[in-house]
Amino acid sequence: MRRLTPSQLLAGLDRREPFSPEIRAAAEAIVDDVRRRGDEALLEYTRRFDAPHLTRDELVLPPDAPARALEALPAPLREALERAAARIAAYHRRFVPGDVAWTDEAGNRLGRLVRPLDRVGIYVPGGRAAYPSTVLMTAIPARLVGVGEIVLATPPRPDGSIPAVVLAAAALAGVRRVVRAGGAQAVAALAYGTERVPAVDKIVGPGNAYVTAAKAAVAHRVGIDALAGPSEIVIVADDAADPRWVAADLLAQAEHDPLAVVGCLSPDGALLDAVAEELRRQLAATPRAAVAAAAVERGFLVATASLAEAVELANRLAPEHLSLQVRDPEAWLGRVRAAGAVFLGPFAPVAAGDYAAGTNHVLPTGGAARHQTALGPEAFVRCIPFFAGSPDGVAAWAPAARTLAEAEGLPAHAASIRLREAVGSGADPHPPAPSSAGRAPGDAAAPAPGYAVADGPAPVKLDANEAEPWPPALRQALVAELERVLGTSAPHRYPARDLRREVIARIAAYVGTAEEAVVLGNGSDELVQAVLGTLGARCTAAVAPSPTFGYYATAAAAAGVPYRPVPVPPERAVTLDDLQPVLDALPGEKLVFLCRPNNPTGLCCELEVVEGLLQRPDVWLVVDEAYAEFAGESVLDARRAPARTVCAARGAASPSGHRSPAAVPDPVGPGTGTGDDPSAGTPPEDAGDAARPGAGGPAPATGAAPRAGDLAAGDPADRSPHPPRLVVLRTLSKAFALAGARVGYAVAAPAVADRLRRWLQPYNVNIFSLVAARVALDHREAFLRRAEATRSRRDRLLQALSRSPGIHPLPSRGNFVLFRVEPASDARPLAEALARRGIAVRAFPWEPSLTGYLRVTVGTEAENQAFLAALADGLAAVRGGGDAAPSRAGQGPARPGPAAGSSGENRRDASGASRRGWGA
Repeated sequence: MRRLTPSQLLAGLDRREPFSPEIRAAAEAIVDDVRRRGDEALLEYTRRFDAPHLTRDELVLPPDAPARALEALPAPLREALERAAARIAAYHRRFVPGDVAWTDEAGNRLGRLVRPLDRVGIYVPGGRAAYPSTVLMTAIPARLVGVGEIVLATPPRPDGSIPAVVLAAAALAGVRRVVRAGGAQAVAALAYGTERVPAVDKIVGPGNAYVTAAKAAVAHRVGIDALAGPSEIVIVADDAADPRWVAADLLAQAEHDPLAVVGCLSPDGALLDAVAEELRRQLAATPRAAVAAAAVERGFLVATASLAEAVELANRLAPEHLSLQVRDPEAWLGRVRAAGAVFLGPFAPVAAGDYAAGTNHVLPTGGAARHQTALGPEAFVRCIPFFAGSPDGVAAWAPAARTLAEAEGLPAHAASIRLREAVGSGADPHPPAPSSAGRAPGDAAAPAPGYAVADGPAPVKLDANEAEPWPPALRQALVAELERVLGTSAPHRYPARDLRREVIARIAAYVGTAEEAVVLGNGSDELVQAVLGTLGARCTAAVAPSPTFGYYATAAAAAGVPYRPVPVPPERAVTLDDLQPVLDALPGEKLVFLCRPNNPTGLCCELEVVEGLLQRPDVWLVVDEAYAEFAGESVLDARRAPARTVCAARGAASPSGHRSPAAVPDPVGPGTGTGDDPSAGTPPEDAGDAARPGAGGPAPATGAAPRAGDLAAGDPADRSPHPPRLVVLRTLSKAFALAGARVGYAVAAPAVADRLRRWLQPYNVNIFSLVAARVALDHREAFLRRAEATRSRRDRLLQALSRSPGIHPLPSRGNFVLFRVEPASDARPLAEALARRGIAVRAFPWEPSLTGYLRVTVGTEAENQAFLAALADGLAAVRGGGDAAPSRAGQGPARPGPAAGSSGENRRDASGASRRGWGA
């Protein structure tokens, strides 16, 4: 190591360009050749530099190769990858950017949209070494923001293989397309595209000088992360540092590259002497001594006048890695202005950041940390500003804009502005509204962002998560009961109180709770409004994972409650780590909406998320269980083991509709809502005098006083079925097939339930809906059998979709399946192709994270088969560039019919469950 003064270090530090002119010329020639000749050139260079016997068909691995490698990986290595991936995801998830919008004081709406890139390429060095950590560091942030497709390029070994650990990391990070090519030729293929390698929007990941030069050559066509140079570490240490650890950390970076920059800055000369001695001793024992020795020889030890001078010198160097091995590293962190990443204290070696600390190891080098930053989620999105002016808001910006346009000599600009200024002098202030497809976010004429009902007609309607029709026997029972009730209580009368009581009693028996804990609603959406109008009034914000049921945001805006979506990738469930930082940052009480299973993803968060939120005294938790019967579990099940035993003893189902007393959480998914349309009103349910405020009788079991104003935080450790801060929302729209009747209910502690009732309108549920609800609940076993049949059809539909090329379904716990279409740009044309074939599915154009996703309701067996046939036709049409004829016999829109290869009709028993399966 060289002994230098601070001035000598700044003057003489050899931080070379990332590539020489000769390397630039060679890389540019390769890039141009691949651009012109495509796969032919790509294969030629790959054979020359890496795998001599690779064939053209072997350039891209089969899509299932990563998953197969992960499955076969030894358990300890797999566990290490999974732990590292989880920590990297947890860290980067906190920095996923989201949309921002506001309205200024003049009424103009402004903001910024955040949209993920469609496709990115990640470069992972390889050949004689394997770098699974780079796969995780580059792919996980891209997947978190919802990038449509990730293409991994890595050099093959001489036999053409890719290390299994690299492929396993790709599987964990959600990468399915792996290109066996490296060097400048791989960069060129990613930038321009070839027959087998799709062109990408951005290329990230480290590589050698040829890779870096190639990235520079294509930077005019695609985005790149940075021009990486050799690895760097600068350690600032004082007399508290252990010279053995300092030397070990320097060697860890020196073994990367003979040109690595390694050095230590310290005001303690004795420490520097000890570090030099340790380096000599440890270098002799390191297996990569030849590489490390060259870097150490070029390294530096610099004595500074003070620790402050050492930190300032490090700022001027702006190293890739800065290690603060000092007594109080947190105190010195605030003085750091320029570094790729900072590692504080003796127990934060830079090697931790290389693998499993959670921070990213793709960092700026060569002093670029003065103006660049570490790779993160922000690198994989487009930020799009928007401005939606209003007639009344023109005066806020037009005079200044017109004056500046005139000063710049641009009269057409000024004329354009004057037209808007003329609004106040007689021109039509309300020009025709644009079509819905052209409306800007926040346009008052458009549906509220995040919520729009799926009410379009279609021969096969699979876009609204509706259940299959009631079987004939039950429809006849409903008609007979309506005739009987209307004979004694004509529609000109308000619904009878006894009828409401009967419905509430049946719900309470079904759920296994007291009647005073049940609140009846006109659909569960009305109960969302009630929660926001009561509990939301005392909270600083409503918080929910995103994507989720869009009506939460719409209802929060109507109630004047600020809404904070927490971005969660669609392909996994929300965790406490997602929610806690947002909740911690908000003052006061918060209202959290948690849907399980989640609409539209179908995933179900762990029960520990519910329990963790209930531990917080500052959170009111609303768990929306619109699809609980299809999940086979409920929060009410999990919190009430004795009630499950009672249900089983009665021979009835648990509140989830599951007959097993055990509730098995899904390790995969987030949670969302109901799909119910907004409505209004409910009178107080008379559940006995003890439930009425001011009446005699024992206090509620929760211990909460019955007066709404006295709602308390309660005991965070409360394990009762109805803790004071929990509201569970349910509906009869889904499993009980009463979407047209609009009947929902809430289950809560009596004091909370009473407050919700006071908010609702009298007679909010009409007589027809009450009769239908009573009939449905009287036949609940039939409907729960139907839910079980739906679960079976759902699982078969998932299997069929997983076999469709370019279709990637998410594991669902609802009566629907969300699937990703690759490439993402095919999703909208595919939905349109399905619509032309008479199949309605759901798209989510207002939700950026669901770009490239479609949702399909699990229909009858015949409907599912019609959907799969239309899907095959639609995929062929979209990818073939034309609208192919339907694959089945006949013309016209797809309509449900018998299973392929079968004769006769699909026959159903009284529960609606089909007696025959369907094939894919």
